[in-house]
Amino acid sequence: MKTSVDAVSVLHGLLLGALVCCTTHGVGAQTRVEISAHGDWTRVLVEELDVMADEDGSWTATNLFVAPDSLFGPNTTKTRPSLSNYWARFVLVNPTEREQWIIFESYYWDYVRLYFRDSTGHVSRLNLGILGHPHINTFLARPNAEYAVLANFESSGRFRREDRINLVIKPSLSALAGKSFTHYLDGITFGIMFGLALYNLFLYLSLRDRTYLWYTVYIFSFALSFMTLFASAPSKWTQYFSPGYPQLAFYIKKIADPVIWIAYTNFVRNFLVTRIRHPVWDRVLKACIGLIGIQFMLNLTGAFHFTGVARITTWNLPVIVGFILAISSYVKGYSRARFFILGQFFLLGGITITSLHYAGADALAWLPDTALVNYFRTPSATFAFGAVESIVFSLALADKYNRLQQDITRVEIEKEKEKSEALRLQELDTFKSRFYSNITHEFRTPLTVIEGMAAELEKHPEKETRKRLNLIRKNSQDLLTLVNQMLDLSKLQAGKMESDVRQSDVVLFLRSLVEMHESFARMHQLSLQFYAEVPVLSMDFDAGKLERVLTNLLSNAIKFTPAYGKVTVAIKQITRDEGAVLRLTVRDTGIGIAAEELVHVFDRFHRVNAGYGQVGTGIGLALVQDLVHTMGGSIRVESVVDKGSSFTVDLPITDVAPVGPESAHHTYTPPPAYGTAQLADDGEAGVDPHDLPILLIIEDNADVAYYLQSCLEEQYQILVCRNGKNGVDRALELLPDIIICDVMMPELDGFEVCSILKNNDRTSHIPIILLTAKANSEDKVAGLARGADAYLVKPFNKEELTIRLEKLLEVRRTLQRKYSSTLISNQSVVSTENREDTYIQKVERIVLDHLEDEDFSVYDLARELHLSRSQVHRKLKALTGMSTAIYVRHIRLQQARILLGSTELSIAEIAFRVGFRTPVYFSQVFKETFGESPSATRK
Repeated sequence: MKTSVDAVSVLHGLLLGALVCCTTHGVGAQTRVEISAHGDWTRVLVEELDVMADEDGSWTATNLFVAPDSLFGPNTTKTRPSLSNYWARFVLVNPTEREQWIIFESYYWDYVRLYFRDSTGHVSRLNLGILGHPHINTFLARPNAEYAVLANFESSGRFRREDRINLVIKPSLSALAGKSFTHYLDGITFGIMFGLALYNLFLYLSLRDRTYLWYTVYIFSFALSFMTLFASAPSKWTQYFSPGYPQLAFYIKKIADPVIWIAYTNFVRNFLVTRIRHPVWDRVLKACIGLIGIQFMLNLTGAFHFTGVARITTWNLPVIVGFILAISSYVKGYSRARFFILGQFFLLGGITITSLHYAGADALAWLPDTALVNYFRTPSATFAFGAVESIVFSLALADKYNRLQQDITRVEIEKEKEKSEALRLQELDTFKSRFYSNITHEFRTPLTVIEGMAAELEKHPEKETRKRLNLIRKNSQDLLTLVNQMLDLSKLQAGKMESDVRQSDVVLFLRSLVEMHESFARMHQLSLQFYAEVPVLSMDFDAGKLERVLTNLLSNAIKFTPAYGKVTVAIKQITRDEGAVLRLTVRDTGIGIAAEELVHVFDRFHRVNAGYGQVGTGIGLALVQDLVHTMGGSIRVESVVDKGSSFTVDLPITDVAPVGPESAHHTYTPPPAYGTAQLADDGEAGVDPHDLPILLIIEDNADVAYYLQSCLEEQYQILVCRNGKNGVDRALELLPDIIICDVMMPELDGFEVCSILKNNDRTSHIPIILLTAKANSEDKVAGLARGADAYLVKPFNKEELTIRLEKLLEVRRTLQRKYSSTLISNQSVVSTENREDTYIQKVERIVLDHLEDEDFSVYDLARELHLSRSQVHRKLKALTGMSTAIYVRHIRLQQARILLGSTELSIAEIAFRVGFRTPVYFSQVFKETFGESPSATRK
């Protein structure tokens, strides 16, 4: 091997000597390239170059300048170098009489080094070839000079060379000026593409639509490839981004090129929705993506060589397919494809110009020879037109974004509509549920009375028969009235309610209706008055409808006005532009309606929440409004909370109907007197034997109260209150033994009554039974959570009520035994949650604190407890079964019993210590209480 190397060295030396002796040897066989005298020229050297492969890099310029011609061969158009290192040679001649600066460029090779040998044998070198700055690539050719030129083309070997070996020679001054202009346009083009890439990336992050993602990758890869294109301005990438590693640009371009077309193809598939609209062509586009990937991998590994024509064809195939598909889609009605067609037109134009440029043809030969036009004659045309395409495509994607946003907005609107509809349906369900709950209450209350009275008549037919029959008849009529209201509302809604309009005296008719309600008002301790500005007024009206209107308004006014209030019905005739009008006003001094509730007062199934516990069906006022409207009138309401309400009905006055008989003008049948139960508000009913427990009934319905009284009057002293507020006041004043309370009542409802009494020390011990028509579990839980001891649903069974009362009193007797057996203060564990334990413990502590004070009295204890003497008595009697004085003495005796067992004090000393005046009396009551004497207890 060493001999071979030496032989080569000797041979090289001989060749060099021969070249020195005869400078024309070997040079004469090379192609002569003359520099033009014109200032604007370009020459591309391809076939003018003789080439030689140098794979192992063993040759140098010095060797090759004296090498024989046989080492070099022609560089024809069919030659495709597959190695990474080549040498080329030619002769450069400046035949002009002036110096000329020229610049050299080449395509795709990583390094191109140029060596110039003049006639004197001096060799000049241009380092780094085309990868250097344009000023470095220039060479000064002297006048009438001739140079032997060697060019070394070298690549990294990472990619196989698929491009021909060439050199481009230009005048230096005009080339540099052109580059300045090219840099300016390239910067604009790159800025457009990079900015659009960021814009579409933002759209993708907003919408998560892959169309925007693929287009972002496409534009970004396009911009990178454009930055690394060395045909027009080879220094711009390496000068700013990788000056120390110039081959990085080559690698980036080789990777970016296939990514461009893969991303572009996927963008076409998503934008034109080919998977759905063109499934066959979608598979073709997928195949194109596969070919581009395979080509790249084979070229990367060097497994197979693809020519430039094959590469460009593979890349441009999806562009052509996409253009055809866009036209087809637009013809078939896909309007968005028009943007794609326009964008493709620009891209195909740029590709065509660039392809012809590589083939040696000028597609823009018909345009003037200017810097701007020349820019588009270079490979930059593809990227420049690509930038225009990216603008058009971005407009298309912006349009798609707007449409998507519109779709999103439409979907959101639809969702809001669905949500609103769901809320409406939910509200409707709530209305229905509330209506069913309220109507159930309205049914259950009279049914309770009817069922109870019927049972009582069956058991005791001889007792108050007429009174009970009246109650049954009255509550039956209430049920019938309620059913009729529901039927009337249904008929009005269906437009099937008949009219019976007759002409008669409306003042007389309304006055008689008001008089029929007087007993109802008196039972509620209300004043009911009727006023008419005209004594007689003959007009057309439907007696049945007008009766229902006034009856509903009067019933509500009486129902929601506290005792000693006033209800007024007034009528007058007023004149308007459209004619005479009858104005009917029903005014009360009741609890009023809150402002936020007034707008819903006539809504169907809506019950005004006044916070006083009254229950309605929610159909009465809705029916009134519908009836008024069918009579051609109007109704309005004014109300102030705690001051009262005023309902005003205006009806047109006409006189065209036939005259009707007076007796036909009303069908209203007054209810039986509500006073049949003979219960006065806050009064007592039934017998009053002092040995019976006191039962407080808090019930606003007189019939139900009477039924409860009739069931329980033989076992209890009965007190009746007609609303929750009065019931609380009486309970706090009298401390009854047990309470039955309706849930829905005026002033305070049953839940509020229960909560107030159970959280008051005076009444916390009293058992409370809540009575209601609401049978759902939520209401039961709500009542029990407020401290109710039992919960009964109307209609209830008399025996069940009796047993519940007895069991609750039995629980109280159990507590009495507990509190009388020992001192709570001495128990190891005392419940802090039991208000009764806490109360008894407080009483014991007060007594024990005054244990030695023999003058400590019941009055003193009441003062310490901040209660009246009678309240203390009722409370202690309920809890312990003892009077206050006896219980105080019981505490003293219990403490004495403790002292007898724990101390050595004498009986007399213990007697004085626990507040007894004499030991004799102490011993006497001690034995009466515990059944043994103090001395026996001590033993």
